Amino acid sequence: ALEMDLSYRSTISIYKSILEQFNPALEKLVYLGNNYLRAFHALSKAAEVYFKAIEKIGEQALQSSTSHVLGEILMQMSDTQRLLSSDLEVMAQTFHVDLLQHMEKNTKMDVQFISESQKQYELEYQRRATNLDKCMAELWRMERARDKNVREMKENVMRLRLEMQAFVPESQRGAELEEKRRYRFLAEKHQMLYNTLLQFYSRV
Repeated sequence: ALEMDLSYRSTISIYKSILEQFNPALEKLVYLGNNYLRAFHALSKAAEVYFKAIEKIGEQALQSSTSHVLGEILMQMSDTQRLLSSDLEVMAQTFHVDLLQHMEKNTKMDVQFISESQKQYELEYQRRATNLDKCMAELWRMERARDKNVREMKENVMRLRLEMQAFVPESQRGAELEEKRRYRFLAEKHQMLYNTLLQFYSRV
């Protein structure tokens, strides 16, 4: 009974950890990610204006016979920056759609799903525990009254106990799997982003 009680408390704490720690952390990550995107777009805009100004200076240098080659170099720098900015815009779009929006949508649905899963588990555990307690009390009464059906009740109690012993660790494994799924989701999504970044930097 103590082992089952510990397993029960452990399962509930996993559900609570997802609800009270993981999901709020994910919500904060979405908020921070949106701030990151805003800062990126501001940086991208500033870079565009800056390299446009370099392009203008390059155009001036092209008019000069002594600085013509330097003008070409400045123009090339500006063109390269434009290509990199367009690559970065694609990456920012990927970050926004494939990661931030997905995380935001998942978190909203997940809070409801995990709350319901926890509630269902608590109710089912309580139902089984109450049923087992009632049967054990009835068995005790029957034994004292030397009831002829005592053997049947003993078998019933044993069956209920075995079912409870299977239900509790199975439920804990289920909750652990739910927790693992969420961390895997986060890791896999960021692995995709990391690979995109890596491809970008290798091109640079």
